[in-house]
Amino acid sequence: MLSIVVPTFRREAYLPPLFAAVGEQVAALPDPVELLLVDNSPEASAKGVPAPGFVRYLHEPRTGVAHARNRGVAEARGSHVIFLDDDELPAPGWLAAFAAVAHRGARAAFGAVEPRFESSPPPALLTPLDRIFSRRLPAAIGAEVQSLRAYLGSGNSMFARTTLALVDPPFDTSFNAGGEDVWLFRQLDDTHRIPMIWCPEALVHELVPPRRATMDFLRQRRFSDGQLRCLVESDAGGLRALARVALWMAVGAAQLVIFGLAAIVTRPFSEPRSVRLQLAAVGGAGKLLWWRRRKE
Repeated sequence: MLSIVVPTFRREAYLPPLFAAVGEQVAALPDPVELLLVDNSPEASAKGVPAPGFVRYLHEPRTGVAHARNRGVAEARGSHVIFLDDDELPAPGWLAAFAAVAHRGARAAFGAVEPRFESSPPPALLTPLDRIFSRRLPAAIGAEVQSLRAYLGSGNSMFARTTLALVDPPFDTSFNAGGEDVWLFRQLDDTHRIPMIWCPEALVHELVPPRRATMDFLRQRRFSDGQLRCLVESDAGGLRALARVALWMAVGAAQLVIFGLAAIVTRPFSEPRSVRLQLAAVGGAGKLLWWRRRKE
């Protein structure tokens, strides 16, 4: 049995198309499937959304993505748990692809992600937006990709229940603001040596609204990503962790200066290149100022 966990937070309009896309594939699959909709809004805003019979509604009033994912894992009945974000639409063959690797004994698997913009973003932002909202790995189908875990995420991923049971809870609630999957992957790879399988046939399209296709959003995202790299290192504790944090702060300082100056120099000649350099500098600033981000 497969359990699909979908955390949602005030995105009711996205749910009917998601249910329809998943429903077509559930009907074609011989394995039993359930979809657990984990409503993470305190007011239970998704409770009234019409849903087909394979959907089970759960209300997790403690806001935070780690709380929502953990609730879904705790309630799941399947041998494998698939995580699907509420703004992701599965392409045809998505569920069958995950089911196939589950039958082959995969303990962790990751599907491909392609962005679908709800409105056309500025041309200069297309490349950095694509980098954030896509997942394409330089790996063969079925290859182990734990060495590329920095490019992975829990959206559109699948884990055996026995894999998730290795980390209790699977998602650290101190990372409720983001990064809960980064911490999980680190535990599964560094501590438990779990193979992570690339399954690009399990493709989803991530819906990108206009408010996320802006330079302000990109700056905030890259700064936060830079902070997260150091925050995860610091959480490991010990002298080795402090040394890693110091190294990444030094890298961040260099990125801030070098890429920041390069962004200024290239601005009159190439706006797309200047934008990419500016965002690299912002990511460096995040590494340098990681301590300003507080875990919940």
